[in-house]
Amino acid sequence: MMTRSMTLLLSVFAGAGVAAAAPASSHGGPGGFACQNKLDIQVVSCVGSVAVLPVTVNIANVGVLDDADLNVLSNDLDNLSIKDINILDGNKILDDVKLTVLQDFLDKIGIGVTKNDIDVCATVLGTLLCK
Repeated sequence: MMTRSMTLLLSVFAGAGVAAAAPASSHGGPGGFACQNKLDIQVVSCVGSVAVLPVTVNIANVGVLDDADLNVLSNDLDNLSIKDINILDGNKILDDVKLTVLQDFLDKIGIGVTKNDIDVCATVLGTLLCK
C-alpha cells in the first residue's frame, strides 16, 4: 500500500511539473489589455482597465488559445476601454466587458462559452465587484 501511495504521489508531482513548464502566451493591445493562457490549460485571463477601473477577466473551460485569438480578445477589450462612456457605473462596465468577451468567443473565436464561464472583476471605490 505504501509503494502504491508513493507512486501516486510522484505521478501527481511529475504531472504538475509538466504543466508548470508550459509557457503562458501573453498578448496586449495598444489600449492596455493583456490576455494570456494560464498555466491551467482551461483558463484564459485578461487584465486591463476600462475608464479608470482596473478590470480582470477570467474565462474558464476554453482550452489554450492561439496568438491570433488572444489578439482578437485583447484588441476588442482595448476598443471597449476607449469607447465605454459608463465611467461612473461600475456594474455597467462589468456587463459591457462580459458581453464583449462572450461575443468574441461565440462570433470570432468560435468556442462555445456561457456567461457563467466568464468572471469579470473590478475594484470600485475600494470595493471588489465581480460578475
